[in-house]
Amino acid sequence: MNCPSCNRTAASFIRYAVSLKGVSITKSMQGYLKCQQCGTLLRVTSFGKQVWVVFIATVVILALFVVLYRRLFSIVGAGATAAIGIILVLMIVTVFTFALWKFAQVQKADADNRATTTSS
Repeated sequence: MNCPSCNRTAASFIRYAVSLKGVSITKSMQGYLKCQQCGTLLRVTSFGKQVWVVFIATVVILALFVVLYRRLFSIVGAGATAAIGIILVLMIVTVFTFALWKFAQVQKADADNRATTTSS
């Protein structure tokens, strides 16, 4: 995700994943963020098609886990099956958050917080 003003990375992955990205919680939930390089107010307008590929892969992986759950439970036991499930969910959340950050398309937002026609 590059800032249309300075053409540099608008927010690092860690900042995108765990912070409000320089705006209030309300604005963050509406898709606004501030470029960490130049401070321009930006708005996430859409995501690339790659996000849908990650989403479909996530659904397939979770479906396989559900289908194979009983077999896995009988082979490795309850504790290991629970640990595998937790690790799987954490990996999926991390990869999906990365995909949202990597393939977000942002635009400059004007003073009234409306998206302008400039896109990246």
